[in-house]
Amino acid sequence: MKSRFLLFSVLLLSTTGYGQLKIGLPDKQKDEVFSKSISTVLSDVPYNFRNISGKLELAQAEIEQYASRVQLPGSESCLITRYHSVRDTTASWQAIMARYEEFDQAAKAYHQLYKQLNGTNVTLIDGSPFYLKGKFEAASEELDFVTSTLKLQTADQRFQKVKVEIAIQYKMPVWIVQVYVGSKEDDDKVRPDWMSGD
Repeated sequence: MKSRFLLFSVLLLSTTGYGQLKIGLPDKQKDEVFSKSISTVLSDVPYNFRNISGKLELAQAEIEQYASRVQLPGSESCLITRYHSVRDTTASWQAIMARYEEFDQAAKAYHQLYKQLNGTNVTLIDGSPFYLKGKFEAASEELDFVTSTLKLQTADQRFQKVKVEIAIQYKMPVWIVQVYVGSKEDDDKVRPDWMSGD
């Protein structure tokens, strides 16, 4: 157990330092840093992102948001959201990658981000190698929100419901490109008590 924690700590510290780098690296190194960062985030899904949670940024009745100690290279901000629910205790991780006034620029960044993540080799904390695979949904200026979903190609039960989403969303006056990591419980497991008759 101690060795697993130590390994995770070393990986986290190295990724956190790299995650801050936005310029000056060759493309191959940028891809490696990006892959290492997303691997660290995915490795912490079974722990509800507790190992990479930083300072509390927002507390409301339904949610709490924390700064993520792991940043994707080039991102504006990375946050972890925890939900106040007896039935759904999962957390999600989100990176705001960029904001664009022009749809074409945002659509290009969204597509590039999908290409970068689709097929990415992910090495989890125990050293298990996997990759992300999904289907691309083309952005459309007529739609305010479009998302492409990727899943870890693994039989590991801890990651069966985990998804990585790349999204493009219009929030006046800009288009926002973001990455979301989380796991979704079945609706019948998270609906309010009064709906289930409990």
